[in-house]
Amino acid sequence: GTTTTTSKIELDEESASHLDGGYFCDGGGFTKRMKPLKNNMQFTKYEVLQGLKYMVSQIPAVAIASVLNFMVGIPFGASYFPVEWSASESGFPVPGKEALGLRMFLFATIVGQFVFTFKSNFNNGVGLQMVENVPFCLELARIVIQEQGYGLPALSTLFFLFGLSSVVVGTVFYLLGKFEYGRVVYFFPSHVLVGCIGGIGAFIIATSVEVSTNTVFHFTLEGVEECFIRHMHLWLPVLAFEVVLRILLKGFGDKYPLLAPIYYCLITPVFYMCLGVTGIDMNTAAKAGYFFPPISTSGSVFNKDLLDIFTIINIGTISWKAVVKAIPTMVSLTAFSLIHVPINIPAFAISTNVEPDMNAELIAHGYSNAVSGIFGGLQNYMAYSNSVIYSKSNGKGKASSLGIVSVSAVIFVYGPTMASYVPRCMAGTLLLHVGIDLFIEGVVESYHDYDRLEYSGIWLITVVMITFGMDAALVAGIIAALSTYAVQSITYQYPIRGAMTATRLRSSAWNRSFEAQEILMDKMKGRQRIYVIQMQGHIFFGNVTTMTDEIKRKLKEKCNADDKPIVVILDFSRVLGIDSSAAQTIAKLKDSILTNYGIELVLFVTGQADGFPCSYDLSRKVHDNTVVSATSKRLLEPKDALLLEEFDQDHIVVEIDSSLERNFDSRSSIRARALSIASKNTVNIAEIPNSRVCQTLDDALVFAEDVLVAIQDPDLLQRDVNESCRNGHRARSVESAGQMMEERGVKLFLETLCPGATPEDITHLCSLLSREKYHLGDIIWEQGSASNNLKLLVCGSLISSLDDENGATETIYPGSTIGELGLINGTERLTTVKVLSDEAVLYNLSREKWETLIHENPRLAREIDMLVVRYLTHRIQHVSNHILDKRSLPV
Repeated sequence: GTTTTTSKIELDEESASHLDGGYFCDGGGFTKRMKPLKNNMQFTKYEVLQGLKYMVSQIPAVAIASVLNFMVGIPFGASYFPVEWSASESGFPVPGKEALGLRMFLFATIVGQFVFTFKSNFNNGVGLQMVENVPFCLELARIVIQEQGYGLPALSTLFFLFGLSSVVVGTVFYLLGKFEYGRVVYFFPSHVLVGCIGGIGAFIIATSVEVSTNTVFHFTLEGVEECFIRHMHLWLPVLAFEVVLRILLKGFGDKYPLLAPIYYCLITPVFYMCLGVTGIDMNTAAKAGYFFPPISTSGSVFNKDLLDIFTIINIGTISWKAVVKAIPTMVSLTAFSLIHVPINIPAFAISTNVEPDMNAELIAHGYSNAVSGIFGGLQNYMAYSNSVIYSKSNGKGKASSLGIVSVSAVIFVYGPTMASYVPRCMAGTLLLHVGIDLFIEGVVESYHDYDRLEYSGIWLITVVMITFGMDAALVAGIIAALSTYAVQSITYQYPIRGAMTATRLRSSAWNRSFEAQEILMDKMKGRQRIYVIQMQGHIFFGNVTTMTDEIKRKLKEKCNADDKPIVVILDFSRVLGIDSSAAQTIAKLKDSILTNYGIELVLFVTGQADGFPCSYDLSRKVHDNTVVSATSKRLLEPKDALLLEEFDQDHIVVEIDSSLERNFDSRSSIRARALSIASKNTVNIAEIPNSRVCQTLDDALVFAEDVLVAIQDPDLLQRDVNESCRNGHRARSVESAGQMMEERGVKLFLETLCPGATPEDITHLCSLLSREKYHLGDIIWEQGSASNNLKLLVCGSLISSLDDENGATETIYPGSTIGELGLINGTERLTTVKVLSDEAVLYNLSREKWETLIHENPRLAREIDMLVVRYLTHRIQHVSNHILDKRSLPV
């Protein structure tokens, strides 16, 4: 029966009984409980005291936030309409342009504050009219004036545009939050946004001059003379107050965060003191333009001017032509409005140590802007600076937030009357200070954060916004973004990741014959003559020339150094995209390499099954189909004549069936017909294809190795192919070919795997193996099971899979051993192995026979050890096929 407050004060049972299920003051407002209040809504003395303590503690915070709203609303309320509107012959359509603007500001602020009270996750946020959008408001006003002049119909159209733009902004906010697309706003180029901030800062500086002098400012000699010479007495006080504020902030700003708000509040009394010292009375000062013109209203709630912002819109007088012309400006306004929430919310969350929900805050901003727009109001947001000041003043809770709403509503009624006693220099100083801060943030402080091109784009947007307006600035922003993307792609995304010979690269065809391995290890004939060039990033018209020139330069250097490659591999597996112009250039590059550098073969690696990442049919353009079929995977296929030859002195004939062809094709080690068999005893090179498209770098390496072996000894390559295929076929054709053929095939595999073993050793090893036959889908072993044998795959294919979230797999082909690592050191099975082909034949070496071999014939057991060493060495080097990856060098 004990309830504890956030201040750790324990209540007695009687007090707690009143709080159970009711409203409980937690220091951040009153929190609702599940059960109804007891004792007919009667509170204990403790509850009353806590409530009063909370309300008293919130008075300073509410007062500061409300006064700030009023002080900010005066200058910005005077900025929504061009100065020339009131200076026209017909004047402003309704009494009190500044009063109307102030109420527009306060209405948007009140709506935002009320919605954030109930929809935001923050309990100390402050809503504010989106003052950064003032330049867009002026742009919309000038569009309407061009179409309808300065009358009441123009004002009706303008208010309709204000409301429509707020509804659009709210809808976009809501949809982004509803579908959890809040992160989309981070994809705007930052330098474009910074340029907009700088431009809006300059725009607000110009607006501060207009508000202070009540004139129209133009970037012309006449405009400068009108504002700064003839009305020097009006802008000099603004400049003086701003200079003093800058000096104070420089010395004490970090120590006193409320310095600027207090300073703004003191401008008015200081100005009146100056009037008193100089002996200037109010009427004289008002005639000289130091004050906003007074409005003819009593401030009563029954005065019709009070509701002007809700009654101005008249559907019948709206200029739809002006609405259409304003669409680009509204698009710009919407795009610019989106950047505030992703900036303000995370920053305020850090300041208040609250975990933000960006999508929830976006939905809250959607509601607040939509509600404001429905009534013809302006855009609003949760202001970071005001929220921080309110939070540091200990402001928090729904009750306190509603207090701001209530006080702001009172200011909405009486504020315009009070505003007429506020000097223009206060409004001009606040506008000038905000404008300078935004300009410094956008143009000055960004100097070291962006490169020259991006910084030039920032200046371009700023200058265009000041000179030609918001629509032109949007176009300038698009141009800056596209030009920066294109130039940076050319400059920084170097299309070539690296180039090297295949000396330290290994393909998956590791069980070649000893003679073939000698050829591939030879410095003059082997992998040293394979040159691999790896591309990266996006390749397009801007950097493809750099890529081709660099490839040609590298090949020229190799040729001049008497190290001309035989095979060139162009690896595009790390390329994200290729445009059509670049693809056509790459197709021409193939012919240039073959013609000008004497290269025998160019291999292209796509990195994906569906070809190059482009719409252009580049695979067809670079693949040589005259010799090699696109579906064949090795340089040489087994010949029927050889498969039908007599395998031993007893002339045992091997039949060919469709399963043999399937077996070989699934081996996926790239051989096609570059060799032709003139007779059973003679093998000649007919033609090596000049180009080929491969899916992976491993495919290309195996094909290139086949070419090198074929050039030196085509008969050796043919024997390798036929033997691997024959042995796989024999195991599947035991009924027709006999057991002796299968055993001979096993011996041939063992001779390749154990090159140091004598014929007697091979016979001994064969006697230790037991034959096993499996079918499609059978599990050889599962990951994590005990390792108690080694298996040699003679026929068929297996698939090894890793049981984790990545689901990595690897196909195992005839001639491979599996389980040798577990047999040697006793580790558990690292993967699950299943049968992939229709049938599979394996020969098994059990742990018992292996241990017997260690004791009876240690020298032969050493061959198995060396088999493991060679296998692991190959795999380590094979998986380290990463160009220029210093951490994957073979040792």
